[in-house]
Amino acid sequence: MSVSNMKSEEMKSTEKLSPYSAPALSRGLRILEFLSSSAMSKTTQEIATELGRNRNEVFRMIAVLEVEDYLCKGADGIGYVLSGKLLELGLTTPKISDILEAITPLATELTLNTGAPCHLALPSRDEMIVLKRWEPKFRLSINVPVATRRSLEITASGIVMLCSMSPAELALTISSIQERYSNFSVQDLEPHQSELKRNGVLQFNSKLIDGVVDLSVPLISQGGQLHGALTVPYANNATCDSSIEEISNMLKSVSQRISKMLIRP
Repeated sequence: MSVSNMKSEEMKSTEKLSPYSAPALSRGLRILEFLSSSAMSKTTQEIATELGRNRNEVFRMIAVLEVEDYLCKGADGIGYVLSGKLLELGLTTPKISDILEAITPLATELTLNTGAPCHLALPSRDEMIVLKRWEPKFRLSINVPVATRRSLEITASGIVMLCSMSPAELALTISSIQERYSNFSVQDLEPHQSELKRNGVLQFNSKLIDGVVDLSVPLISQGGQLHGALTVPYANNATCDSSIEEISNMLKSVSQRISKMLIRP
């Protein structure tokens, strides 16, 4: 099943479970989700086929989304793509704008001093999304592209965020994970929680790249709100100027400084 089809099925399920009904809104959201996962522009007919709806009905929804600046014509002048409005809304959300403003100088300093790359990841349901990355100049490093999405439970960033969530947020997230991986439970996090409590940083052998050790810390506000995770993918000290211990200490310092800088709950 394609990513877009999976999202469509997910939306259909949500519509059935919700005690309230707004079918037009649900279909409009499904259009946005479908286009967000499409590398190419999509015509009205292609969108209608994806949603399983009449072309005229979808045409009206697209017209409204275009007027409201959520959609625009693609380079071919025929199909539709997402505009930058959703990105703009996301980046101006206080929780995201706060962490971007606070972490940027600290992550830049870390990369400059260690010669190691790092990236900022945020949680999204049962996944982590890379929002921004910092790379050392004139040096080979592991590139984790912006917008990379991975399951929370298989990445250092994801595990650190799971370990740092409030009980209510963690319960909802684990429920989402169990929809695709039924064997996962909160007990799987206990060794990582102990390591974070003991060392302040998680050292995790990457499940995605052989030979890489991911070093990750949570980014939490004074009020205990999780804002994301900062992670360094460490290959060996031949690719950067610092050891694992030195980078871990710098990451812990960043995490502590962030907790003092982020005042908003």
